[in-house]
Amino acid sequence: MKHTLELPGLRDDNPRDFLAALGLLRLIDLLWPNTQAQLFWSVEKGFPLILTIDPLAEDWGKQLLSELKNLAEHDESPCFHGDIIKTEIDHFRGAAEKARQFTQSQHSLAFLPQWLYACYAGQLSDESDGKTEPSAFSFANGQGGKNLLRDVRELIQTIDCINFEKSLLGIETPTAAKSMRWNPKEYRPAAYRAHNPGTKLKGDETLDYPAFNLLAFFGLTFYPSVPTSKGSKTLGFKGKRGPDEFYWPIWETPLDANSLISLLCLPVEKFCREMGVFHVWSSRRFSADKSLYFAPASTIF
Repeated sequence: MKHTLELPGLRDDNPRDFLAALGLLRLIDLLWPNTQAQLFWSVEKGFPLILTIDPLAEDWGKQLLSELKNLAEHDESPCFHGDIIKTEIDHFRGAAEKARQFTQSQHSLAFLPQWLYACYAGQLSDESDGKTEPSAFSFANGQGGKNLLRDVRELIQTIDCINFEKSLLGIETPTAAKSMRWNPKEYRPAAYRAHNPGTKLKGDETLDYPAFNLLAFFGLTFYPSVPTSKGSKTLGFKGKRGPDEFYWPIWETPLDANSLISLLCLPVEKFCREMGVFHVWSSRRFSADKSLYFAPASTIF
């Protein structure tokens, strides 16, 4: 008998929520491989579900966060090469090698850092400054972008299991917290404010769900960045003049992590209903206020 975990807090038309669903699948698959976790989406309700052959433990959220905290505080800090994603190529490659060596450890998430390094940036340097080219998802959110990996570590340390599980169930109250600005609601232009947006005011923060931003970070493991003759490219992005647009499929047939990789590697033109894909969403990536944002999504079909 199979068991279903419904996740009504996540929406299929939000690029951040989509990545969060992928991130949760990745973590469950690594921590409890015998459950043979699969991810799919409700056509009518627009949220993801995870299918397992055995039920997850009652305290599965607590266990998951405990393993993440253990990884973040590990002596070798294999997930974090420093505060800055766009770093010197030699520094990045050294950190990636350390992550590769960590796969030989006995940690339950031993392979996670290696996959993340394949997605942080391409191992290709910008000739003008000798630094890596970051993922097209980008972490360039103003000054906070300079401390991205510190921000991710803080998210891991501060999220508790009650907040985590209630957020996934859609019954948690949003709060102000660290963010990578992958949620389209975070773009608030100055024209829609009664004050200078550069002025920090109490109560002016964007309220959101920190658990989703954390899970979205681990969802990156499905979207590698690779060097090409035209610079670094990230899976899932298309655009004639750069990584202008992110597209993602929504499917109704349960897929495990390996099968999902095969689906996501297809070009957008190949997605069709015959393969179980019933929606393809697209979101423009744009720059404003010295930050990068995602626009509200629209359907390709």
